[in-house]
This record gives sequence, C-alpha cells and structure tokens, in this order.
Amino acid sequence: IRKIIIAMKKFILSTAADVMAMSCASDIDMNDIKISSYKDGKDCAVSLTFDDGMKEHYTIVAPELEKRGWRGTFWLCCAWIHDDPQTDTTHITWQEAVEMARNGHEMSNHSWSHPNLTQLPAEEALKEIRLNDEAIEKHIGIKPLTFCFPYNSYNDEAVAMAMEGRIGARLKEFWLGGQHSPMDYLHKQIEDAIAAGSWIAGMTHGINYGYDCYEDPSEFTAFLDYLKSMEDKVWVGTFREVAAYTKAAAGTTLSFKERGRKVIIEPSTDLDPELYGGLLTMEMPCTDMGIQAQQDKKDLAVTCKDGKAYFSFDPFGGEITVSQQPL
Repeated sequence: IRKIIIAMKKFILSTAADVMAMSCASDIDMNDIKISSYKDGKDCAVSLTFDDGMKEHYTIVAPELEKRGWRGTFWLCCAWIHDDPQTDTTHITWQEAVEMARNGHEMSNHSWSHPNLTQLPAEEALKEIRLNDEAIEKHIGIKPLTFCFPYNSYNDEAVAMAMEGRIGARLKEFWLGGQHSPMDYLHKQIEDAIAAGSWIAGMTHGINYGYDCYEDPSEFTAFLDYLKSMEDKVWVGTFREVAAYTKAAAGTTLSFKERGRKVIIEPSTDLDPELYGGLLTMEMPCTDMGIQAQQDKKDLAVTCKDGKAYFSFDPFGGEITVSQQPL
C-alpha cells in the first residue's frame, strides 16, 4: 500500500508540474517569427534616383517627393556644381545640395566629371571616385555610402573600386522618364516588383529638359500618385536606406528562448553599425491576443496588418521581449 501511495504522489506531482509548465509556456510559435524582407513588412522596395544634379531636382523633384512623404537619391557629379547659380543654370548649386540633404534626401557619388570609368586607367578612375567623395563630404558634410556609374557602365574592376567602404551601387535600373517610360510600362515595373518581392531603382535626369525628359511633365507626378496609391505594399526609400536594410536583414540572426510566457529574442550581427545602423522590422502572427514587445526596457510600437504583427527593432541592440496581452 505504501508503494502505491508513493507512486500516486509522484504521479500527482509530475502531472502538476506538467500543468504548471504548460500554463507558463508561451503560446507564441517561435518558428513564425522572422525579420521582414523590407521595412514595415512591405512586399517590395522602390528607390527613386536622379542623375547628374540637375536644377530641376531641386525645383521640381525634391518638392514633389516631399509632398508624398518620400525622399530621393540624387547622384552628383561635383565638377558641375557651383556656388554661383549663374555659372551653370542647368545644375544645382552647393547651397541647394546642402538644403536637399538637410531635408533628408540622399546626395551621393556619380563620379567627379561623368567619364566612362571602364575606359580609364585604374588610377584615373579611382581619382574620379575619390575626388567626388571628398567634394560631397566637404560641402555637405556627409560621406557618400552608395555609388552610381556614369553611363551605367561598369566591370568587375570598376565595381571593386567603387564599392570600397560603401554599402551599395546602382547596377540595374528602370527608366522613369521620357519616351522610355509610358505609364503602362511604369505600372508593370511596380506590379512585377510586388509579385517578385524585389527591390528596384528608377532612374531619370531632367523633367522638362535633357535627353530622357518627359514629353508631358505631368506624367512624372502622375506616376508618383500611382506609386503613392500602392504604398501599402511598396516601401519607397532612398538607395542608401534600402541597401543598408536589405544587407542588415540578411546579416542578422535571431536566437530564441522562453522565459515563462514570454519569448526572448536576441539579435546578432557582425556588420559595421556605422554603415548598417538602422531599425529592422520583425514580423510574427497577430492572434486574438495582442502583442507587446520591448527592447532594452523600451516599449516597441506594434502594428497588425493582414494577420501579422510588425515592430521595429535595433539589430545592434539588446534582447527583445515579446509577450501576448489580452486586447
């Protein structure tokens, strides 16, 4: 009888421990937690880029982007930029370039004088790149971390030179302007990017003048309006922003553990925070219970869309605590 009583006590204790463990375990499936491919869980990313530092980039393009809450990437050839607007009325001044940068636009490197880098000796090509870097950093105070090849011409040697100390270079683009981009073509670029989950970069020069300008400049703003209507699926970010995000997302690993009914997520990356510092987006199922997230003891804003919860986190920060709370 004593043996039976002892066995029953062990069974009861074991069962109670199992029940307690079940009640303390998290209902969150860690297999369903991941880093979103793009910011805020968008389906794709689009960077709007503009070559050569044209005056219309300051007078037309930047204001139109800002109206819609966006920022663009403007590739500068600094040999064409002057302090005196009368010296060259077709390109921006340094003062205008500084103003655009302060407003959040990316001002980046397109070489000093726009030669075909693949046709230059290596020393001259490198000089074109570095001289432009120095000018942008001197006048604007920002080191360019991206690059755009003049004439879209590059080879392995040119890419290796241009990518030193940078996070990305525009190697592929779609036309934004002129006869190259009727509206159905532009719509298809966006639709295809959404379907493929890809990052694409649009390119043009002038709006009213230049070889790839618009026959009807209103088509430029019409495309921006169309893109704005797709913003629930499309992340419109500068080339630098998207390049940094996608590299950081691919280069960050997550480890998981449970602590009671909470899931602890620890991000880890070997990337340089000076180059790739910025927030990433975490995604997980959004159930009937609300999701609460904290990192470094600070609450993270959580949004739910289409059955998924999203929140931004710092991949270079500390552990993230995720729990479910009654709505």
